[in-house]
Amino acid sequence: MAQTGSIQEFPAVFGKPQGIVAGPDGNVWLVEEASSKIAQMSPAGVLLREIPLPPGSGPLSIVVGPDRNLWFTEGGSSKIGKLSAGGAILGEFPVGSAPESIAAGPDGNLWFTEESANRIGKMDMSGRLLAEFAIPTANSKPRAIAAGPCEDRNLWFTEQIGRIGRVDAAGNITEIANTGGASNLHGIAAGPAGDCNLYVADRGQDCIVRISTTGQVSIVFLSIGSGPTGVVAGPDGNIWFAENGLNRIGHMTPAGDVRSEAVIPSSSTFPDGIAAGPDANVWFTEAGGNRVGRVMTGISAPPTPTPPPGGLTVVPRPGTPGPKPFRAP
Repeated sequence: MAQTGSIQEFPAVFGKPQGIVAGPDGNVWLVEEASSKIAQMSPAGVLLREIPLPPGSGPLSIVVGPDRNLWFTEGGSSKIGKLSAGGAILGEFPVGSAPESIAAGPDGNLWFTEESANRIGKMDMSGRLLAEFAIPTANSKPRAIAAGPCEDRNLWFTEQIGRIGRVDAAGNITEIANTGGASNLHGIAAGPAGDCNLYVADRGQDCIVRISTTGQVSIVFLSIGSGPTGVVAGPDGNIWFAENGLNRIGHMTPAGDVRSEAVIPSSSTFPDGIAAGPDANVWFTEAGGNRVGRVMTGISAPPTPTPPPGGLTVVPRPGTPGPKPFRAP
């Protein structure tokens, strides 16, 4: 097994890869902004296929929907696309303005950000645009969006100007945190199981921001110039982030202890998108290097679950433990 924190890069060359996600088929899927394609890779890093989109689509983000299809934003054509795990484009649906990030909501719909229009949008599984909600602060530049942790049942989003917002299923938006005038907020992700907080990559202040669902904020500062962009809860229970400014992938514990920050072997790759992979490692895109890489977490891939006997229903145990204490290093 490769050493924990070691990085592997794969030779396939893409057209400015951005969002990345573990697909419902056990493979890795990513979008290519510059070449307007969707790519599928095996957990071994083998490029399986590239699916062309109309020229100028400019896909930015991708997520697995509640229907187990892959949904992606087309920033260049102001559409949301739908793709089967078999590689078939199932539809491209117009929205009001260039969508950037997309997430599956606890209400069974898809939610997305519209940076230039200063709105949050909602779409159902048929591709019907349900609503677009204006953010109270003008020119807030909403970037990333994620479903809340534990039993929160809201969507949370970052505003590039330094605020963190929350939107409920009815579209009521509250901006509940301001992380400082020097902030430049990018990625957001719910914490690992048992940690009922969210984590935000703040490129402007070189830090990871932790926010509780009640709006309490704590900050862990990273190296000067790190410029974190993407952030994700890893399969090992840690928080992983892409350091766009220093060409590294770092991680920290939910308690705020920063661990190793691994340097990407190729130079000037500008890592951006990051996701927990199907192989229990963390995968990332290199928007500048036009490649995909992964960093080893040191744990084994989970076994394929055995279906319960016929007629039985498995019900998860209710309740989750509270968050751990948080402290800056």
